[in-house]
Amino acid sequence: MRNTLTLLLLLTITGIFAQSKKFIIEELNLPDPVQTISNSNYNRIKLQDIRIDPADYGGVMKGVSDRKAKVKFSPSFEDQLSSMFDKGIEKSSVGDQELLVQLRTLNYKEVTIDMVQYGYFNFRALIFGGKENQYQLLKKIDTTMVLFKMDVTKKLEEQSLDYLNKTIFETVSATSIDNKIYTQEDINNYDKIAKSQLPLYTQPKLKDGVYMNYKSFSAQVPDKPIDEIQVNLGMITKVVYVDDKGKKKNAKTESYAVVTQGKAYIMYEGELYPMRKTSEDFYFISKIYDRPTGERQLISGTTGAMIGGVIGVLIAGGKPKTYECQLDYFNGKYEIVREIKPQKLKEVYHLNEE
Repeated sequence: MRNTLTLLLLLTITGIFAQSKKFIIEELNLPDPVQTISNSNYNRIKLQDIRIDPADYGGVMKGVSDRKAKVKFSPSFEDQLSSMFDKGIEKSSVGDQELLVQLRTLNYKEVTIDMVQYGYFNFRALIFGGKENQYQLLKKIDTTMVLFKMDVTKKLEEQSLDYLNKTIFETVSATSIDNKIYTQEDINNYDKIAKSQLPLYTQPKLKDGVYMNYKSFSAQVPDKPIDEIQVNLGMITKVVYVDDKGKKKNAKTESYAVVTQGKAYIMYEGELYPMRKTSEDFYFISKIYDRPTGERQLISGTTGAMIGGVIGVLIAGGKPKTYECQLDYFNGKYEIVREIKPQKLKEVYHLNEE
């Protein structure tokens, strides 16, 4: 009997402990529109969710104990999006076209560092408008919202949901970005089509020069010619260009990328890393610092507002590790592909270029 009671007690304690470790659910609801829109060309909205896991919206932290809570839209995000749109359109003057939202990222995350909560909201999407399999691209969205304060959850949720509401209804009056017609099949293959229109991905040989930003790099229009360059063991040790005032500048601190002899080098943390090109993408290997929270950092700078692209650094330091990164054609930032162990470095650096 004593053994049985002991076993039951242990099972009860284990069950309580396991339950305390389970995630709770944080349900979100899109806000109703502030006003209705008249003379809209669009009478409905359609969601195409191409995220790897459509059920994963990330998580936030609740309560004084910072208990982890999984974010969930209930009813579904698609249903809420449709309901919100329906409430915001004046029915008597509406057209017969639809908005098509291709959802690429919608994710929440919170971390606590030194008693301060940092809240992140990432949203990436393409919004098309049209009908009968004939669409035009109206909006291209790549936004990261970063807030930090003692208790960030409520404010993060409010601002992010208001942002989604505002973005959708702003698109109703937007004009086409590129004046191209897209079928549903084109939209399904948008990345491939977009890359085919960028000289960076289509030219057989890249143009030598110094590039100050991703726009000029992707268009393959150098901002400045290279005045002086030194390369040692596959790495650029010195590269100089002359600015508009005739002064020599260090491109290792003043550029986005450098191309020499048709070979591209991408800038990260004051170093130019050689890139390798496959048939569809560019890759490079770099040392990246882990934050105390375990997050990986790709760009520098402190961020506390709505910004495009990747989240800026919050805390410098941590232990550097070596990663293979991929250039993101969408915004010119970099995405981590995988960690490279020391014994793997040699073979990766000697991969054949296509």
